[in-house]
Amino acid sequence: MKTYNAPDTIKKVSLLLENKQRFAFVTYTRSAIFSAIGEVKGDKKPPKHFTKCILDGLQNQDELFVRAAQNDLVNSSLERFKELGINASNFYDPGFLEYYINNNYDVFKTFASWYFKYTKAVVVSFQNESYIGKYFSTDSTFIQVPYNDFYSKVDSITKEVLSNRNGAEIVILDCPMLSSAIAPKIWAESNMSILDLGRTLNAARSLVKTNDSKK
Repeated sequence: MKTYNAPDTIKKVSLLLENKQRFAFVTYTRSAIFSAIGEVKGDKKPPKHFTKCILDGLQNQDELFVRAAQNDLVNSSLERFKELGINASNFYDPGFLEYYINNNYDVFKTFASWYFKYTKAVVVSFQNESYIGKYFSTDSTFIQVPYNDFYSKVDSITKEVLSNRNGAEIVILDCPMLSSAIAPKIWAESNMSILDLGRTLNAARSLVKTNDSKK
């Protein structure tokens, strides 16, 4: 098994974006992985359709469907991964941009400006456009998803993404856990690239708030 740190991951994602070849970069939270491998029980367990979608992504063998999860999370799940036919090799760092937000904010700003600001995208987010719109091009489409009601919306969100692409070639996901369920659906039903930002924009927003409070 090989996992990659933040510098390795930003190089990988940059290369994927520069190559202009269709790709998916999907992040997996602890809740997403535990749900997919059957470690979440009782009332907290998401519906089968939702967990099946997450599992589809984890089992995807396409080299251009790139997966990201915390190293300790992957290690703790190795036995279940093996049982479910999930290749545990080559997981990348899901928090690579958070690392740069916290340690070298200029790197994050440069990355966001270079790859997002002038690229038409469909952005799926738990957050309102007014909070995150500054990171993306003015012709991007924003789809806001209710945080408290997303388990049953995988199919409808996928359809909304496809009907609103209007020439966009990439989907940006800002909806942790939900992203790991809708990414495989979008991958299977479209030719669009997928970049899952995990908690990146939340981290950026928190840093801006903290800096503003110090002024």
